[in-house]
Amino acid sequence: VLKRSPPQRRHRRRPSDSGRPVLVSMDVKKQVGELRKLASSDAVSLNSLHASVQKCLNVDPHPQRLSKPEHGEGYYAGSDKVAVQGLNLTKRHSERERLTPDANGVVLALVGLPARGKSFISRKLGRFLEWRGNSTKVFNVGKYRREAVDPGQSGRSDFFDSANTSAMAAREAAAASALQDALRFLDGGGKFAILDATNSTLARRKFVLDMVRESERPYNVVFVEAICDDREVLETNVLGKVLNSPDFEGMTVERGLADLKARIAKYEEVYETVMDSEGAYIKVYDLSSKVMANHIYGRLAKSILPFMMAIHIGARPIWLVRAGAGEGNPQSPGSGDRAMKLSSHGQSSAVALAEFVRRREDTYWRNTGKPMEPTHVLTSTMPRAQAFVQEFCAHHEQTSALNPVDKGILGGGWWEVECNGELPPWEELASRHPEFFGEWVQDPLRRRFPGGESYMDVVARLEGVLVEVEMSTRPVLLVSHLLVMQILVAYFKGIPIQDCWKLAIPRSTIYEVSPTSGGGFVVEENALASVQIPMSEGSSDELREPEAPSCCKRPACGAKAAAVEEAPLLEAGGNEVGASQAKQPRTV
Repeated sequence: VLKRSPPQRRHRRRPSDSGRPVLVSMDVKKQVGELRKLASSDAVSLNSLHASVQKCLNVDPHPQRLSKPEHGEGYYAGSDKVAVQGLNLTKRHSERERLTPDANGVVLALVGLPARGKSFISRKLGRFLEWRGNSTKVFNVGKYRREAVDPGQSGRSDFFDSANTSAMAAREAAAASALQDALRFLDGGGKFAILDATNSTLARRKFVLDMVRESERPYNVVFVEAICDDREVLETNVLGKVLNSPDFEGMTVERGLADLKARIAKYEEVYETVMDSEGAYIKVYDLSSKVMANHIYGRLAKSILPFMMAIHIGARPIWLVRAGAGEGNPQSPGSGDRAMKLSSHGQSSAVALAEFVRRREDTYWRNTGKPMEPTHVLTSTMPRAQAFVQEFCAHHEQTSALNPVDKGILGGGWWEVECNGELPPWEELASRHPEFFGEWVQDPLRRRFPGGESYMDVVARLEGVLVEVEMSTRPVLLVSHLLVMQILVAYFKGIPIQDCWKLAIPRSTIYEVSPTSGGGFVVEENALASVQIPMSEGSSDELREPEAPSCCKRPACGAKAAAVEEAPLLEAGGNEVGASQAKQPRTV
């Protein structure tokens, strides 16, 4: 018995009333001592010794056979012991504890060979982080280099030769200057500083890490490496860089291509990919095919990593439109509640919407030469939004993320869900609730409606929708409501999120968004003309005569061009963003 009950064994399984094994605690030393005394007696019988052992162990002398644990029970359910804090954890786990809390500021340092899409990623990240309410700025090291040394000299391939000591010193000075400005930006309250540069060697990346650490600032550094081996993507990137970069201004395309390829070859001689030992990083392969992450936690894991996994260089149209008008007086701000159906005017706009999207998607698929796929349609859960797409498709996806802003206790009877103006009724709100409005105008983004949401609350719930749209490789149609549309249009137009509440969003206007190869978007506004349909009995809507042919072109709000274009290329770190270009109007 003693041999079978070693002192180090502190628990023994016994069956419970249910037949399932449970653990029984023992004071091993005390019980073993009693057993030794009992066993030393010559008069003890085997039966009495057995009974004493079972009594000490608190075991039923007639145990039931242990039942076989089911999947997910016993051992298979995992340990039920509470994790002990203060244990000696691994170095990687300690690093995780350090990085998980959101830092006061983050330096996102791009890494990669020329023409791998680093500037594309920088622009995408900058736009997204600004839209999420984070103060963000891109620092392009190539711009600092060109300002220090004329592009005619600093743009030639021999300037990037590691054996050219004077050029190397100039390049290091430009990198140091850009990083210093980035740290000053974070010191001033910025949240993300994006360092758009090659950072192609371990020594250069160590310089970045050391400079941040030696400054004793509480900032984290995350490397974002762009890796691209896709020949077709590379050829497109290289050509775009030669056509648009100031480094090749005045050169023929053939000469520019030869010089850029020679520059890339010099970088390849010394290039070192980011290693786990260097800390936190995100690696993006071929701008779409794969993403790898190391030590990415907190908001980086919740927002940036899913966004990085979503972005790609594929072209597809994206359409945004407000839900059609509801029943009631179309001139009244309170003409819509949550159960309201489409008015006759809203139904006519739904017909025009279906015609517009069908024409546009037909053109898109013909131009791609690929088999047609169904457009991805997302609407809010409001009946008017759902009915607005019925003329186009019978089945679509509903999501509460596209629902109108929750105004809490405000708006009852005069601003229930939607309004028919191009802007929310701010003047009416100021008149009815002057005290709240006075507080709201101090911080329109974060001041919540009493018992409801703020603009930034809506941004947070829209993040998943935006990531899904960025991820999509086929046409997308979004149907939502005024305040939500203001936030979405601000993202695609590149308008600061703090100004989105001022955006006019006309009803019966569809926004057509086209991604550019430089990481931006071209946004066009198209009016959906009314179509005469019979009025239902008792309807108070006033039918309007068509103002122009179906789906005609309309000017952008505020007489400004609706196109927001950036440099149409996937360029490496070191190139400036090109001048804005307006997309020419076209007849629909």
